[in-house]
Amino acid sequence: MNIVVAGNSFAGFTAAIELKQLVGSDHEVIVIGKSPNFVFVPSLIWYPFGLRKEEDIMFDVRPPLFQRDIKFFEAEIVRFDPENKQVWLHDEYFPYDYLVIATGFEPDYESIPGSGPGKYSHCICNLDCAREAKKAWSDYLTHGGPLVVAAAQGTAYFASAYEFLFNAQYQLAKAGMISNSPITFITSEPFLGHLGIGGIANIQEIGERLFKKYNFKWITDASIKEVLPEKIILEDNREILSRYTMIIPRFSGSNPVKNSPGLGNEHGFIETNDEYRHHDFPEIYAAGLAVDVEPPEETEVKYNIPRTSYPSEMMAKTAAWNIYADIFGLEKRSLSFSDINAYSILAIGNQGLMIIGDHMLSPSGLEMIIPGPQAHWAKVAHEKYYMLSRRMGIV
Repeated sequence: MNIVVAGNSFAGFTAAIELKQLVGSDHEVIVIGKSPNFVFVPSLIWYPFGLRKEEDIMFDVRPPLFQRDIKFFEAEIVRFDPENKQVWLHDEYFPYDYLVIATGFEPDYESIPGSGPGKYSHCICNLDCAREAKKAWSDYLTHGGPLVVAAAQGTAYFASAYEFLFNAQYQLAKAGMISNSPITFITSEPFLGHLGIGGIANIQEIGERLFKKYNFKWITDASIKEVLPEKIILEDNREILSRYTMIIPRFSGSNPVKNSPGLGNEHGFIETNDEYRHHDFPEIYAAGLAVDVEPPEETEVKYNIPRTSYPSEMMAKTAAWNIYADIFGLEKRSLSFSDINAYSILAIGNQGLMIIGDHMLSPSGLEMIIPGPQAHWAKVAHEKYYMLSRRMGIV
């Protein structure tokens, strides 16, 4: 069998390693990615402040893949042809018997005029935009002024917005600039600490207490209408002044999926069952942010579900097992997104919050939040362990 994995970030890298361990040498596993570099996206919250170098949070996937006899092709996927079982590059295609789509997302900057790299706001969704955010932060420190951090309507990266917010405050305090740099947090969440999962334990209470402690202003149920050079305009026409603006935008599906009629939904995400198998094409699986997950509740402002890092890897492992089971006639596994454990650590300056739940989406039977400096160091330790283990090809 010829198994192609499209993408080499959290979901793609995990799926490829897991698949090869399961199917063995009689079946070929091929990974196609735009770049051989794996970026540990959770650490981009530190990068703009100069707390991480690129080599600290990035590694080349080719050595660990090649050691396991997994082929890697550096190429841009243009589209998928599920009818003929082909992955098309610009002028050639790869045939497949099974396909795992882990092509992630595209930041939808166009949904908010004036937002995004090269315009009037910054982002940390990927390394390219984080580089620009870092340069702009260095410039901002020369004059200070109002700071706005926002999680836009339709986004799923709420945790990153919170972490950037608290780390920005910490850096401003260290620089002695906090008194002339008022901070506003804008979010599409219905309440602080919702995080796109309905909240967990007493996180709303903790969030509001921290926001009051640090004198943050906050606006929930917010939609951003436009970003201008030194202000943000909300849909209700409120204006918030800002000399440095960081917005986590909403996401759309990857371009290869959007370029493939019948594969994804109107937003470019792939609808699957709990085996992470495509509804119409049984040889296609998907994992990570490529998968469509419907929010469990209606809210005033639309949001999306976070499905990066740990949830992505759990989806990838489930998809890998089910391809293996399909090949060898074994029993399939189902794992609804809601039943994935909620594990997260939020870094807030030199402190942190460890979040633990037995379900990704509320309600959970077990919910726990552990605050304190130990949470910060746990996040640092996780980063170091993760990078070391993945460089060794351990998933």
